[in-house]
Amino acid sequence: MLNRLFSMIRASSPRLRPDQRREQILGAARRVLEADPHRELTVDLVAVEAGVSPALLFHYFGSKKKFQYAVIEAAAAKVMLRTAPDLSLPPADQLRSGIRAFVRSVLEAPQLYRATLLMSAAGDPELRALHSELRQTFNGWVVHAVAGLGVEITPEVKLACHGWQGYIEQIILTWIDEPKVSPAALEHLCEQSLGAILTTAVN
Repeated sequence: MLNRLFSMIRASSPRLRPDQRREQILGAARRVLEADPHRELTVDLVAVEAGVSPALLFHYFGSKKKFQYAVIEAAAAKVMLRTAPDLSLPPADQLRSGIRAFVRSVLEAPQLYRATLLMSAAGDPELRALHSELRQTFNGWVVHAVAGLGVEITPEVKLACHGWQGYIEQIILTWIDEPKVSPAALEHLCEQSLGAILTTAVN
């Protein structure tokens, strides 16, 4: 049945430039995740959503691993755009809005976020580099906003900010598996925990 469906899709799929086809497939992956954030992102699901065959998907991305990386990379870029600080806001509001935007972005595709962290922790070099870049960028914004609050940026404060990122990553992963509090409560916990951790670094 699936083979017949994919044959019909392939016959009706319009010809696109390679870059257009890649973007079409990545867009389909985003739609699959947004429709059901807790569903596992499989090649077959994305192929059907994109209107292409799994073979064509592999043709454009090379392998399942490379496809997953491309999806994660696109999602990371989206998170960075959403969490970029609004420099017109006071530092406290920059922190608050950036943290909330980050949590909401993650909760739009929790399985993708979990896969990113787990694959990075497993030692995948490309994902480790991507995750490190994501963390460094976000941490830079946090430190900048903290400095705007009048906090002296000592080595201890920088270390505390890095540690806070690891903390919120872990509680978000735990929440994904056991969502026993509301998303709003999760945002509040992530936001308030930064102040608590910084208190230990400046005293």
